[in-house]
Amino acid sequence: MSKKTDYAVHEDFQHYPAFPFPFNGVVVGILNLFLHLDTFFRQRHVKARAIKHTLRTPDGANINIFQFNPENTHNKTLPAILYFHGGAFVLTYASSHVQAMESYANQTGCSVFMVDYRLAPSNPFPKGFDDCYAALEWLANNAEALGIDAGKIAVMGDSAGGALSAGVAQKALDKKGPFIQAQVLVYPSLDRTCSTHTAKNYIKAPLFDSVANQKMWQVYLRNCPASNIPPYAAPADRKDLAKLPKAYIETAEFDPLSDEGAAYAKRLIDAGVSVELNETKGTIHGFDTVLTSCIAQDAIKRRVDFIKSTFNLS
Repeated sequence: MSKKTDYAVHEDFQHYPAFPFPFNGVVVGILNLFLHLDTFFRQRHVKARAIKHTLRTPDGANINIFQFNPENTHNKTLPAILYFHGGAFVLTYASSHVQAMESYANQTGCSVFMVDYRLAPSNPFPKGFDDCYAALEWLANNAEALGIDAGKIAVMGDSAGGALSAGVAQKALDKKGPFIQAQVLVYPSLDRTCSTHTAKNYIKAPLFDSVANQKMWQVYLRNCPASNIPPYAAPADRKDLAKLPKAYIETAEFDPLSDEGAAYAKRLIDAGVSVELNETKGTIHGFDTVLTSCIAQDAIKRRVDFIKSTFNLS
């Protein structure tokens, strides 16, 4: 066991502490201000290279979508990755997300679109989710102008973004919406019941623990009666997973979300969906921000290889 944690976390991630994740509106606002400042100082040049689009949602809100194109591409029409960032449904994208978007674009040869969706607690479900689905429709409807192939779209997200990705894939299937070729779910939040072993017992896990997981769902679903949770809010609620897009699902060992990610992967496989499950070991929620770690590097490579294989990219 590590001296710094109650879990046998790999030495690459032992410097991350356990701490109470805040969901107070004022505290969340301060944290989001810090994240914006951090992104500005660390990744402003990367973000400046992105193309900023503004989307008017069906309910009249304006959200931003940032398009990251690969360097030195000679293809006129590219596959697209529609990315929904994590942050427990309440935090904005981090500087690490911006860095990752450009990296994914260059490593996969895809055009990557990161959605700046509305956040709880001021915008609980379905606002942020509706933004994400509207972004998918916008992407498909404007494919030619955006330089992407509407038949080659993957949804991708980490943590809460994994929930949004899985939910968007479910809705697109039900509504016969834009075709999604694959879903990439990185340590995804999927199960609102918080009833798995890891969800109940990882109460002191570094960065994100069981208590935070429960509070996250309470805040995100605060306008939804517990007896009548709407479709797509919590993807694990869905009974029939047949015909959903092929999936890459990645879990972190010492993460309250670990068991629900593995369970969702098994249910997809049982429903006849092709799944690559990567159960990383010695890892914690958000481990992939430690880019010097060989474990993180391997995980990122596996995500990239899955996407390239999906789109038949060399």
